[in-house]
Amino acid sequence: MAETTQPGRGFAIQNEAQYQPAKAIAGQHTVVYGHDGQLGLLPCYASRRLDTLGSAADRLVVVVHGALRDAERYFALAQAAADDVSPSTLIVAPQFLAHVDLETLETTAIRPLYWDVEGWKGGEAALGPAPISSFTAMDCLLEQLTKRERIPDRPNPAVVIIGNSAGGQYVNRYAAVGRFPDILAKRGISVRFIIANPSTYLYFGLERPVAVPNGTRINRWRYGFEAAPGYVDSGPRQSLERYLSRDVTIVLGAEDRDGAGLLLEVNAAAMAQGANRLERGLNYDRHVRRLADAAGLTTRHRVIQLAGVGHAADEVLAAAQTRELVFG
Repeated sequence: MAETTQPGRGFAIQNEAQYQPAKAIAGQHTVVYGHDGQLGLLPCYASRRLDTLGSAADRLVVVVHGALRDAERYFALAQAAADDVSPSTLIVAPQFLAHVDLETLETTAIRPLYWDVEGWKGGEAALGPAPISSFTAMDCLLEQLTKRERIPDRPNPAVVIIGNSAGGQYVNRYAAVGRFPDILAKRGISVRFIIANPSTYLYFGLERPVAVPNGTRINRWRYGFEAAPGYVDSGPRQSLERYLSRDVTIVLGAEDRDGAGLLLEVNAAAMAQGANRLERGLNYDRHVRRLADAAGLTTRHRVIQLAGVGHAADEVLAAAQTRELVFG
């Protein structure tokens, strides 16, 4: 099992709110299918009803919340950023609940899936009601919301997945090992991944930009591929090729460089990637490009620095460069 960050350790500054029940639970959901007929619900906020087809959408935008599981806030920020975008854009904010959220849940025939407070970020199996990966949950969401009667086959891009902070961690890992985007690619549907200000990244090799004491665990999942969860069906090389083939942009706040920032991971695996979120993002881009050059692989990945922006989801989503990536 990967090294985790538990209350009282692992972060430069703790935010106890992530270990308390989420303030709101989404009222809509998609059905998630696991092995052997296992089922669970993934709560979602959405700009239209998800249980009826309605008219086709030109674009699906999936926005992944941060550590507080505040999907309602991220949904509102995405809607505000959309501004006058065509109403045919479907905006969905899935909510990866944690075990601490159970006390606020209403009883339903199929219980919503819930994870460890950290586990959902890296595709770990849910704690209940079925051991389904949070990456499988994304696969199922994409499958259900990109049926041909909902999303037309077009490449520029029809699906955008964006995550900030802890959500950026999730999107980074899913971009490397997620399966359903490969199915969409066969339909000619492009998926764009936008990774904003994550605390850490998934490395594809053993080298790290910073030497750290007690570095024996720096390659454990979700920082490397050792002890990866069952969902992960590829090793570092195959995952690198998949990652490089995808439309990926890392968005960094140019002022997100506080080495003692709120919820900045400071365990050995995290510190081996750099001192702060800005430095880690730039280091990671160099890591990926160096491996691509060594393997003779090409990439269309981008890194964007937002001037004057720190670790603030509202500023990231409202920035003109981000809005162009998501809605342009």
